[in-house]
Amino acid sequence: MSYHPLAAIHFDDADIDGFLAGVADTLHAQGLTVRGALQTRGAVGGECHCADMDLTTLGSGQIFRISQPLGNGSRGCRLHPGALAICSAFLEGEIAQGADVLILNRFGRGEAEGRGFRDLIGKAMALDIPVLTAVRPTYSEAWTVFGAGAACDLPMKRNAVLNWITGTREARDAA
Repeated sequence: MSYHPLAAIHFDDADIDGFLAGVADTLHAQGLTVRGALQTRGAVGGECHCADMDLTTLGSGQIFRISQPLGNGSRGCRLHPGALAICSAFLEGEIAQGADVLILNRFGRGEAEGRGFRDLIGKAMALDIPVLTAVRPTYSEAWTVFGAGAACDLPMKRNAVLNWITGTREARDAA
């Protein structure tokens, strides 16, 4: 089996953040250093029809508000690119201190357009840290292009994800 330092779980409406949190908890219990961020949503309210979006870092528990209020009439994405960049810089500092795996909540619009966590993923790869993320169907093609042979796709099954992580660690140790 070849070594793929990147992996994505393709999902649509499933609770991917809950799933990834469970994977992170399992890895942490195994003594691995897990870095990354998962998304949580706050209550819907205020001047917008959408819930607030936060990223909570794995391990340190730092919370970054990544949404911005655009008003009642907004229909577009409320993602705050500047807040995402600040979170990414924070995570870059964490992985520089060492990590066994980096788990990122999404490879989404920002990453597909060359922003978001894209540079962070590249830095993790340069440090030989495997990256696990999730991809909605809308961004599957961009993920395939970005991964360019270094990525694999995983089903949303705990054992498949844990086996991929074990396999990446074994491949790195053998190299």
